[in-house]
Amino acid sequence: MNRVGVLVLGASLLAGVAVEAHAGGPPRADRWWGGLDVPAASVDARGVQVVKLPPRGRVRVPGGHFIMGSTPAEMLRAIELCRREVLRSSCESVTLQASFRAEGIAHDVTLSPFFVDRTEVTVETYERCVSAGVCAAPGFTPGDKRVDRPLYPVTNVRWNDAATFCRWAGGRLPTEAEWEYAARGPTSRTYPWGDVYNTHLSNHGSLALDDTDATDGFVGLAPVGSFPDGATPLGILDMAGNVSEWVADFYDLDDDGYGYPAASQLNPRGRNHGAFHVRRGGSFVDPAPWIRSASRGSPFVNPDLSSVGFRCAADAPS
Repeated sequence: MNRVGVLVLGASLLAGVAVEAHAGGPPRADRWWGGLDVPAASVDARGVQVVKLPPRGRVRVPGGHFIMGSTPAEMLRAIELCRREVLRSSCESVTLQASFRAEGIAHDVTLSPFFVDRTEVTVETYERCVSAGVCAAPGFTPGDKRVDRPLYPVTNVRWNDAATFCRWAGGRLPTEAEWEYAARGPTSRTYPWGDVYNTHLSNHGSLALDDTDATDGFVGLAPVGSFPDGATPLGILDMAGNVSEWVADFYDLDDDGYGYPAASQLNPRGRNHGAFHVRRGGSFVDPAPWIRSASRGSPFVNPDLSSVGFRCAADAPS
């Protein structure tokens, strides 16, 4: 519309207002109210986000076979992921690269059906075992809101404490093979949700001077089940990030630094003694390379228990 048209339209609108005002004063209120809905005593909750607690209990994982561990190409991709971090120079260290090497050798594993907890064991659930006089209290200060919240995964528990709880709960710690199969599935996914990393699907950290990363919505721990879109196809939650998880096996590296034999295995139980237990899944302080489902944590250092938790497993009928 040109300037003349605007002036004409403006003049006509002003004239209309002037006529209405001259005819009966200011515009009547019912002209405005007439376009509204009829008042109601209550309205439904459409458009309101309802926060739901994650489902609890155990998931049955069907038996099957998959490729456990990482191929040389997958190890190289893990190193490339590491090189995207702020402290990328650390990725060239012998210790870090050896942690990826411990994921080899990729090999066939066949497993019988089993059950695994849908979520990590929470503070409130673990406390029941403590109250029963069976489990040792976690090592954190009671009331510390950074870790002592009912729906947070319990932390500051040793491997023996985790194993004791699982026995008390009618189960056991998952084997390393069971844990990896639950996370990767028969197609050996890189992450629980698929092969592409997504910063919004897990409570992760970063390789930086400050290893916490709030871009996922949490600086520290998150309540279990906070990332439903990061679940496995079977609905198993938090298998990447939040807390790393104890499994039954000890680290067992060969002379070349590999963690597995090349031969096919049936229901492997892993080494039953050693210096360090394996932890899986990474935690809220671990970046993308260490929350991959094949990652085994570092076999060379004792973990900081403030970022370690666990979930339980159990045998299932065939």
